Amino acid sequence: MIQTQGQAQPLRVAMIAFPENHHTRRWSRALTAAGMDVQVIGIAGEEAGGVTGALGLSAGPEQSIPVLSAATRWYQAIAQVRPDVVYMQWLFARPAMLLALDPQWPLVTTVMGSDVRQDPTLSESVLERTCRTALLLRSHTITAVAQPLADVVAGYHPELRNHIEIVPFGVDTQLFRPPATPRHRNAGEPLHVGHFKSDDVVYGRLDLLRAMALLRARGQRFVLHLAGRRGNDHGEVTAYLAAHPEIAADVVDHGSLDVDAIAAVYRKIDVYVMNSLQESFGVAAAEAMASGVPVVASDVGGVRALVRSGDTGLLVRPGDPEGLANALLELARYPDLARSCGERGCERVRTRFEWHDSVSHMAGLLRAAAATTKPHATPLAA
Repeated sequence: MIQTQGQAQPLRVAMIAFPENHHTRRWSRALTAAGMDVQVIGIAGEEAGGVTGALGLSAGPEQSIPVLSAATRWYQAIAQVRPDVVYMQWLFARPAMLLALDPQWPLVTTVMGSDVRQDPTLSESVLERTCRTALLLRSHTITAVAQPLADVVAGYHPELRNHIEIVPFGVDTQLFRPPATPRHRNAGEPLHVGHFKSDDVVYGRLDLLRAMALLRARGQRFVLHLAGRRGNDHGEVTAYLAAHPEIAADVVDHGSLDVDAIAAVYRKIDVYVMNSLQESFGVAAAEAMASGVPVVASDVGGVRALVRSGDTGLLVRPGDPEGLANALLELARYPDLARSCGERGCERVRTRFEWHDSVSHMAGLLRAAAATTKPHATPLAA
């Protein structure tokens, strides 16, 4: 709390984020519940409905606005909050943001998996890297959801390592919990498999469908539960299902679900698949584990902090439908293994990745940053 004229005032947080994003909504609400005055400032063109205090920038796509004009608009939107701290929930690595941030505003930055170049095969221009590095150096504190992502961030500049904190996404275990009556799948019954991501290629939905075809060829019945928004590769997924009606017949597409509905679907499945090509943490896998569901996941990034192969789930090589099918068959054929993975996974999430612990940690970091008064160096000079 900030003391003003003898009275405690809520910490004023200018939160730069995508207003409609699920993570923005739950973080803004959680920090508000923690006693902070959170104002969400969204990128141009984003709708801010339902987000507490959302201001938004509404002058068309930011990329089409001259840098100085965009910087002025960002500055004015942030200054309107009169922030004690600026919380950048995604690394908005553009020159306009560098120019917009007043040196007197303490900055906390959360780095998501898509914010930095994790895959060395991906391109990163000199300007992009310069802006990312400058914003990271400008930050009082940087948070990453898992150690592998923190290591990527630290690679941008040697001085960054001492300013990185691990704050997992966290799971609300009051919402994501095992069913009151444990699921029991009898021999011969279909294996209910879940995949609750978009159908962008990075999340491996097409490979999952190929794995399900292998299961069917080996005599394993299944029901595949899909949920999530349509991504850039929705057409390929649709084309595959159209070409394989025998697979499509065993697919239930729940569409885009709110958090309460998705929690209910977790409790109806036997195994959750997260066969992404890249994951900084894997919050969907953590939600499944909290729900008592064994997980088959790609051996990538921060997933290793969640899933211990043979203990809390099974890890497979990314982009490997054959390996994925084999892992699913193993859990289908050995129910004791599936049950023990589900139980140990649930305990691991409850003891190490509880949502309220993550919120408490983040709130503490924001308060600590707000307590600093030392002006920062000019970002581009770093």
